[in-house]
Amino acid sequence: MKKLLKIIAAAAVVLAAAALTAALLAKLVGKKEAPIGGELVSRILEEAEFPNESAETAVRSAASIIGRVHYFWGGKSFCVGEDPEWGRNKVVESSGSPTTGSVRPYGLDCSGLVTWAYIQAGWTIDEIGNGTWNQWFASEEINKDELRPGDLGFQNVYPGSSGNHVGIFIGFYKGKPLFIHCSPGYDNVVVTSGEGIFGYFRRPQRAGAEG
Repeated sequence: MKKLLKIIAAAAVVLAAAALTAALLAKLVGKKEAPIGGELVSRILEEAEFPNESAETAVRSAASIIGRVHYFWGGKSFCVGEDPEWGRNKVVESSGSPTTGSVRPYGLDCSGLVTWAYIQAGWTIDEIGNGTWNQWFASEEINKDELRPGDLGFQNVYPGSSGNHVGIFIGFYKGKPLFIHCSPGYDNVVVTSGEGIFGYFRRPQRAGAEG
């Protein structure tokens, strides 16, 4: 009986940890409204004032896979062009997610989208960073009113946070900043308002050097 109680107690701890992780993911996504539709996204991109060619290529590349690439915990791609592995069923091997160990269509996680988008602009992995931690330290702090297409929004600050979420700014709409991000809550690449999701804004250092 004591052994059984220990097993039940251990299982309860595991379930509680999984529930906490799931709650964090929901908070990271800030799933409060439907994603922005394609027609509005197209209009915003047409009117966007891109600061340089790199930012335009990265933003348009990310926009080209909206609604087409699933969220996959730990999903990365360093391909130039679309990755042939996207959509193929794979085991989620990265730890720390309720989806770990499950089989899902391969895709990108939030930082994976940022890295892939900037690779399309000819940047190296080191220049944009692989993972939210590295992307944070490969960028410089800016104010919300300084945002320009291609800048990054983060949910949490580093160091000091155990989880984060990142997206690419594309423009303002009715005073709200819009971001392309690969969202676990929507299980895809989407455009949403950054309000309630991204509270820290940064510019990749190479983008700052490009002007």
